[in-house]
Amino acid sequence: MKHVVAFDVSKGKSTMTIYDRYKQCEFEGEIEHTRSCFQTLHERLHQLTILDGQVPEIVFEATGVYSKGLEKFLRDHGYRYSRMNPLEANLQMASMRRHKTDKSDAHELAKTHFKMERDYTYQQDEYYEQMRALTRYYDEVDIEMNHLRNRMHAILQLSFPELEKLITPKSALFLNIVQLYPHPRVLLAHSKTVSEQVKREYT
Repeated sequence: MKHVVAFDVSKGKSTMTIYDRYKQCEFEGEIEHTRSCFQTLHERLHQLTILDGQVPEIVFEATGVYSKGLEKFLRDHGYRYSRMNPLEANLQMASMRRHKTDKSDAHELAKTHFKMERDYTYQQDEYYEQMRALTRYYDEVDIEMNHLRNRMHAILQLSFPELEKLITPKSALFLNIVQLYPHPRVLLAHSKTVSEQVKREYT
């Protein structure tokens, strides 16, 4: 192992450290997640590859959507990397952590990389990555719709409980009727068969 490049990823930027084979820090800095900064990073990684005769080891901690930009850059340029699960990374760095700062995490990720046997992250085809993202989005929308149905059910128990007995609550017709007639008195006001006395009782 020649050089290790570690990133501590946050919103829109990352703290980067580069360690040599002697476990000494050669570089510490911050990069923005922009096209120009990623191009500069690519040039730096290319220089390290020429210097060592091999691609440097790259490691970072997964931080949800914030690390996706960095990961896409690495994948697009053919770099292998180790994407760490946050819990696993914290456990590995626990013995070395003296204080919690963004920069110390980048240093500790690099230092522990010399000691740990970390596998490279498997890189799926982009099509499957998109399918996974769409599946997660579908699940989120489905959960939100269930929350909304439950809230609507609770409200209708106060305003129009009989409606759910007549029409399936999950149907589009049900939602249209609720919009038009959220309360029985609104429906009765349009009735041609109910007497005026009954209408007055509901209103």
